[in-house]
Amino acid sequence: MRRSTTGPFCLSASIALLVLIGGCFHSNDPVDPDPQPDAYPFADTVEQLMTNFKNAYDEMDIDEYDNALHEEFHFVFADGSYVAPPSGFFTREQDLESTTNMFAGEQGADPDGLPKPGVRDIVFTELTRLSEWEEAEINDALFAGSMRALFDVRVVFYLDTDSVNTITIDCQQLFYVKSETEEAEGGGTRQRFFLFGQQDLD
Repeated sequence: MRRSTTGPFCLSASIALLVLIGGCFHSNDPVDPDPQPDAYPFADTVEQLMTNFKNAYDEMDIDEYDNALHEEFHFVFADGSYVAPPSGFFTREQDLESTTNMFAGEQGADPDGLPKPGVRDIVFTELTRLSEWEEAEINDALFAGSMRALFDVRVVFYLDTDSVNTITIDCQQLFYVKSETEEAEGGGTRQRFFLFGQQDLD
């Protein structure tokens, strides 16, 4: 994500100018008659959560990806995955570290430690639910107390090379979600859905 910063001189000068003209500022810029909708509306439904998750990947927006994850999120690798850690899963912190590096275009490495180009762009082409949402099994150590559903997943990663070079993930994954009660603006409470986990099956 690109962020602009304002130096302390410019900021203080701007404040001083506003004070000198009476503390009121009226813009003559026209109001956008067709403002763009929020790309990440509040996730008060499972469907909105999954849309926000997909959009965060498409936009390589680590802040919104972070917002979608529950504090107890886990990513479980497929059996036999050569990139899986000894535990077989990533914690939330490990997943965020890996995803942050990927979204930032950091170089990776193959199993032999040889450098690989970073990711320049991501296109999340498919996130199709194949089953109804159901309660996770009670004896599931990582995901008990959540809801799960099976999805078809297809993501194309465009690598940062001179010629077109892509890696495509085409698999089925179980997605786990959980809702939490939080305070709403203006008082009261509301339910918010979070991604509680992912389990790669292929």
